[in-house]
Amino acid sequence: MTTGLVLVLLTACSSDDDSYYVPGSENFTRDMFVGEWFEPAGEGTYNVGFYQEDGSLPFTTISATKSNWEYSNSDGYWDFSDGKLTVITDHSNAGLLNTNTKAVYRAIKLTKYEIQVSSLDLDNIAGDYRIVDTYQMNVGESRQAIINDNEFVPQEYSSMSYHIASVDNNGKIEARHLGTTYILIKSSIGTAVIRVVVNDSENVFNDALQSMGMPVQTITKEYGQTYAEAEDEDDNRKTIRRYFLPDEKVRYIKMRLDTDGYVEYIEQYFSNNITSDEVRESLNRKYDFQYSEDDGNGRIDWYIASWQCRKVAVGYSEIDHNLFMYFLSSGNDLEKYDRFFYEVMNTNASLWLVAYYMGYTLTYEDYVNNSFIISEYYPFKFVEVVADEQGYVNRANLYFADGITFQDVEYYVKRYYLPTMSAHIYISPEATYYLDYSEDNDGYLQFFQYDKRKTK
Repeated sequence: MTTGLVLVLLTACSSDDDSYYVPGSENFTRDMFVGEWFEPAGEGTYNVGFYQEDGSLPFTTISATKSNWEYSNSDGYWDFSDGKLTVITDHSNAGLLNTNTKAVYRAIKLTKYEIQVSSLDLDNIAGDYRIVDTYQMNVGESRQAIINDNEFVPQEYSSMSYHIASVDNNGKIEARHLGTTYILIKSSIGTAVIRVVVNDSENVFNDALQSMGMPVQTITKEYGQTYAEAEDEDDNRKTIRRYFLPDEKVRYIKMRLDTDGYVEYIEQYFSNNITSDEVRESLNRKYDFQYSEDDGNGRIDWYIASWQCRKVAVGYSEIDHNLFMYFLSSGNDLEKYDRFFYEVMNTNASLWLVAYYMGYTLTYEDYVNNSFIISEYYPFKFVEVVADEQGYVNRANLYFADGITFQDVEYYVKRYYLPTMSAHIYISPEATYYLDYSEDNDGYLQFFQYDKRKTK
C-alpha cells in the first residue's frame, strides 16, 4: 500500500518564516509538516492526512479505479528527522484489520502550499497540497473561495466532486448535495485546497437519484473520476459504475448505464450511521408515496416518481440496507411530447407547419377541413389537429396510449406556459390557452386538449 500525504495547515505561515519554504532545500523542520494535506494520487485516488504535533497521524484514503477500490480510515504515527519522513499506520481496508504499514520518504520540496516526498522503497514521488480552510455550507448556498495571501493569485479552480459542490472559473462555490468535497485552487506559487462540507437540513443522505436519465458524460463531470467500472453479465453486459463519495451516510453508489450510456438504474448502499426511518422521511419530502409491500426478505417502501416523463420506481430494502431506483418502462420517453409543445403549439403555427413537424403530409381533404388526424403517434393513440379559417392551429386533441398521468405532462406544459388561478388556464406572452383532460379509473390520461382561446 502506498501511504499518501494529505495535510491541512493549523497555523498560518507568516512572512518571517518564508525562508523555510525554499524548493529543494534540506533545511526543513518537523513543525512545517504539522497540519492537514491533500494528495490527489491519480487514477481517481486521493488521501487526506492530518500530521498532528504529538506525532499522531489520522488519514483517509479514498481510491476507486477501474481495477480496484478502497475507502478507508487509518490511525498511525509519524516522525521527521535528517530529511526523512517515517510513517507507521494501522490500516483497515478490504477486510484486513489493523494491518501495520511502514513507509519512509525523503522530503525534496516544501513551499507554503505544496510538499513533495520521494519514497525510499519505491520509485515514487508523492505531491501534496495544503488544505487552508474548511467551508461549512448548506445545499443551495453559494460562497466565494478566498485565499488570505496577497502573493496567491488564483489561476484555476476545480472540484473533486461537482455533484457535492461545484466551482466556476471565478471561484464561486455552489453547494449542491450532502457530503464533503475538496476545491483545488492553482496559482503560480502553488496549489491550495479548501474543504467544503455540505449540509442538508431536508435530506439525511446524498440523493443520487437525481442522476436518473443522465448521460455518462454528465455523470463523470458530476461525480468525478473516482469510480470503479465493470460489466453486468446478468444484464446484457451493461456498464456498471460504483462511486465512493466522502459521505458518512452512504457507503457507495451504484449506477447502471443503458446501451446509449444513460443511467437507467441506481442503488445507494448506506452505512450504519443512518436508520430506515431517516431514509423514509427523507424520501417522503421528495417523492409521492404510493404503497408498501413485504417481499419476504424485508419491508420495501415503494415510491413512484417521474423523470422527464419516464415512470420510475423508488424503494428501500431494510435487509440489504440500500435504496434503489429504476425505470418501470423503457418506452415512456416523452421527447415527442416536449417537441409537440415547443415546435407545434406556437401562437402562429400553421396547419402545414404542424403537419411538417409531425412528419405528416396533408391531403386535399385535410386542407378543406382545416384539420388532420395521425394514428399511432407515440405516446399518443392518435392526434387531431384543428386550424382556424386562416389556417393557423388553435386546437389539438391528444389521446394517450400508455400509462401517463397529468403530472407527467405538466412538466412540459409549464416549460412553455405560465399557470394561472384556474387549473386549466395557462398563458404565454401572446396568447391564453385552455388545457382540458380526462383520466381513466387508474388515474392515467385518456384525453388531453390544447385550445387557444384568444390572442392579444
